[in-house]
Amino acid sequence: MRTLFVCWAWPSHLYPMVPLAGAARAAGHEVLVACPPSLLPTALRTGLPAVAVGGDVELGPTVQRVIDRARSGDRARRPRPPGQKPPTPLDFFATTAEAMADGLLETCRRWRPDLIVHDATTYAAPAVGAALGIPTARHLWGVDFTHRFRDFEPEAFAALHRRLGVEGLALSGDTPTLDPCPPGLQVPVDYRPHRLRHLPYNGSGRFAHDLPARSPRPRLCVTWGTTSSSLDGADPVLTEVLRAAMDLDADVVFATTGRDSVPAELPPHWHTAVMQPLHLLLPHCDAVVSPGGSGTVMTAVTAGLPQVCVPILPDQEVTAEQLVASGAGLRVGVREAGRESLYEALRAVLHDPGHAAAARGLRDEALAQPTPVQTVRVLEELAGV
Repeated sequence: MRTLFVCWAWPSHLYPMVPLAGAARAAGHEVLVACPPSLLPTALRTGLPAVAVGGDVELGPTVQRVIDRARSGDRARRPRPPGQKPPTPLDFFATTAEAMADGLLETCRRWRPDLIVHDATTYAAPAVGAALGIPTARHLWGVDFTHRFRDFEPEAFAALHRRLGVEGLALSGDTPTLDPCPPGLQVPVDYRPHRLRHLPYNGSGRFAHDLPARSPRPRLCVTWGTTSSSLDGADPVLTEVLRAAMDLDADVVFATTGRDSVPAELPPHWHTAVMQPLHLLLPHCDAVVSPGGSGTVMTAVTAGLPQVCVPILPDQEVTAEQLVASGAGLRVGVREAGRESLYEALRAVLHDPGHAAAARGLRDEALAQPTPVQTVRVLEELAGV
């Protein structure tokens, strides 16, 4: 069986698929990762064979505008030129789909995969699969925030399907879904997913032995993720998070990419871990605070830790909502994220046994799902081999 794993341009969307791709390869199947050129070095560092398809789209400024509007609370609709159609929540991803589609089509014609597994927001993949008669499957990275936007798919992607000669539309609601999110954290959906255990993959990294020994104080992990750090290192909310953490009677592990802008002096009992994979740090912590990116949230779920989310992007908002509903965490809105409000939330997740118990419940659900090795059989069935 040949399985093509397809992802657009951010590592955080590729990493959740790496364990399944590795399991398929270990089972004797051929595997190839297809991604835009800018993601190719990251894809190759996973140890998987990879190919660049299409062109890159500079999405950083677009995402930065979303972040700036979230911080300012500006949700006003912008005036449109006469005749311009209203925007949809999927226009962001329609741009990347158009940029990838032709290169992906050519790669599929040359490599001839039996199955395409794609990140849930890589909409070029189902369109190309439909054009060539190749079965496809969506691979979620956590909470399915795209589910609420499905009604916009015909408008956002009809032109792409027509251009590829596809009759009708390959809609996400009709596509098999591989879901690593525990049921207690997932949004209500109207499809039956193929359950899959999330195995944290945060990139390779050296296991450091310099983490201080545990003290009688609880230990908090502060991380601002890879996406938020890469877009805006001088984040005033992160500064408030660090100041609130200083007020706690707690030890702190600050997991950073090295691009975060932080106060010049941090307390001596704090530990800074630069580019250390989270799954190596979180088993030694008691709670996590982050913007709520799925990589961080899902790694914390598998570690059984309660969380505080300060969401900035739309998918982070949905994840934070679900985390609060599960009882395993708290949300602090970015506009309300001051030192005092953050302190209260952090203190609660460190000391309220209810949050810790709910987090352990999510962990147990996550560990009960089929492993990537077991899920290879699902891929075989979807491919018809």
